[in-house]
Amino acid sequence: MALLSRLRARVGARVARTRIGAALVVHPVDGISDEAGALAGALPADPHHDLVVMDLPAVSPIEVWQAFAGVLPRGRGPVRVVPGRAGSDIPPYAWQWLADRSNRPVTAPYGVALHLAGAVFVPGEGAWVDFGKETAPRWAGKRFPAPAWESVELGRTRTVGLRGVAEPLPAGVWLRPDVAPDALAPARDRLTMTLPRLRDTPIVALGARDAVDLTVAEVAAFWRTLPADAAAAVRFTRYGALSPADDAAFGQELANAVGAEVCVYTGVPVAGDVLALRQDGSLGARVFAQAYAYRPGGLPVGRLAAHRAPAPGLSEVAAGVYWYAPDVVVEVVRAGLWVRPAEQTGDPAGVRAAPLDPMHTLLVHESSDPARAERLRDAAVGVMNLLDESTLPQSRLIASTVLAGTHRRVLAAKPAPEPAVPELQALHQQALHQPAPEQHAADDETDLPWLSRLMETVSIPFPAAASEEAVHGLR
Repeated sequence: MALLSRLRARVGARVARTRIGAALVVHPVDGISDEAGALAGALPADPHHDLVVMDLPAVSPIEVWQAFAGVLPRGRGPVRVVPGRAGSDIPPYAWQWLADRSNRPVTAPYGVALHLAGAVFVPGEGAWVDFGKETAPRWAGKRFPAPAWESVELGRTRTVGLRGVAEPLPAGVWLRPDVAPDALAPARDRLTMTLPRLRDTPIVALGARDAVDLTVAEVAAFWRTLPADAAAAVRFTRYGALSPADDAAFGQELANAVGAEVCVYTGVPVAGDVLALRQDGSLGARVFAQAYAYRPGGLPVGRLAAHRAPAPGLSEVAAGVYWYAPDVVVEVVRAGLWVRPAEQTGDPAGVRAAPLDPMHTLLVHESSDPARAERLRDAAVGVMNLLDESTLPQSRLIASTVLAGTHRRVLAAKPAPEPAVPELQALHQQALHQPAPEQHAADDETDLPWLSRLMETVSIPFPAAASEEAVHGLR
């Protein structure tokens, strides 16, 4: 028998299946690819589906699909199929055929699924879609495993405000200016791979480098479209130009605009840390003050909402305040750390309001009282000696009185903002105060009539017999 004929017989006859972790991997009889095996081992169990990793070519003959349907787990419950080979773009009518053939619901990606560490995301206009026998396809989210905040509002690319676009990310949403998507590819890739995926907290990245400023109006318009629980859980992170440019002022204006507390990272969250965002878009040192919460009508200083400890072994006596000595405490502030007398609660030099320097972590020692200045400086040197190796090289020791003078000079040197064009200003105000959009019924939000129409007009592209290309692809 010719080699091609023997290969055709093997392909048409059977495929194999192997259990790896929580997933059943369906693969060629020759074995499992490294990529599919690693993916299956990293994926968590799906409590609502039988989880299947498909380690087969996207373009396969009908015999392979028939064999694939024949080895699915027994039962009538839904199946989630994850393509195990990167770049697989399997047409939706193939998934519908599988649902009809197996007589059970199938959840599969419409579009090319992106493999992440222990997760699968469908970028762009794609999504996970539920296919059922004699039922219309339904939108089923962008992310697996689905976070607690998964929703249509956080899962579709859409226009918000005057010139903003909300684009889904694995970790949440990128709220960016409306520019050509291809121009933002490097930033998109970085946000996709860098931002941590938090089950209970959607992260909203704001802005893009070398693009127009994103305004409070656009962010407020987006925030108003979110479900109440997601809106309350959101954390914002700067990724480009904002107006106003100062993070604290932006956070406070946003809280005033939406009439609710908002939380803003001081940098970019990365793998359990928050890194300062430099002017050139690169990431700098690990910050101590990681996030601040702002309430309507509050002060721009905000409330410390998340931080990392100054050093191991120090006891926290209040939020972000640690004992260093019986008479000295170390307080986490936006600019870095503040070494001050334990009994002092006032802030004569405005240390808490000093902005973050993305190039340096400041170790500020209180110097307003000359009688204690030397003692506090010595304590600050002691604290500096406790800093971790990644923070120490970028740390700078500075007296509070010097910091106050520097801060005032920087504020005085800032140019006054240009007056807004009256018509644009009026539109901004209109966007800020516009009512939330009407909520439609669940079926209107999740049905995919466009996909149904597509599947009614396109035939299933399975070859009647295995082609040589398909056979070699399966090997």
